[in-house]
Amino acid sequence: MSKEREIGEEDLMADAVDREQARRLHRALRTLRDDPSVDAPLKEMAREVLSGRTTMGDAIRSDRYLGALGSRLAELKRVDDGLSPEERERRREQAEKFFREQEEAEQEESGEKKEDSRGGGSRAVAGDGLPSGLVGISPRPPRRGGGFREQR
Repeated sequence: MSKEREIGEEDLMADAVDREQARRLHRALRTLRDDPSVDAPLKEMAREVLSGRTTMGDAIRSDRYLGALGSRLAELKRVDDGLSPEERERRREQAEKFFREQEEAEQEESGEKKEDSRGGGSRAVAGDGLPSGLVGISPRPPRRGGGFREQR
């Protein structure tokens, strides 16, 4: 089976507020597509958006995908409700560490992209996937203007 074409971060700009949000959305979609613990409808949504067959805006307005997202969030809440205070704190610390590392990798990647535009080399940045249980969840508020652009 041949590898399917994948859109780039720039192709998500119609649905994102800024380049940073497009970058994070692209990374989250790849994670949803590739994580074996993600349910089939969410994997399908990610594949459809990443292949360019649908837009992120259309995907989040789809009852099928919205239902799958709601189910995943409900599942995460049930798991969280069953955690002891100690386990909840341990997971919070893990999440903070993960997002701190992601932020550092994004800053490094951003610096490398600037260097690349001036003729420097490029290298891969590690840490594209989210740890199990954190897929699609971000404790940080969105930057500048909030969520996705409203489609008219």
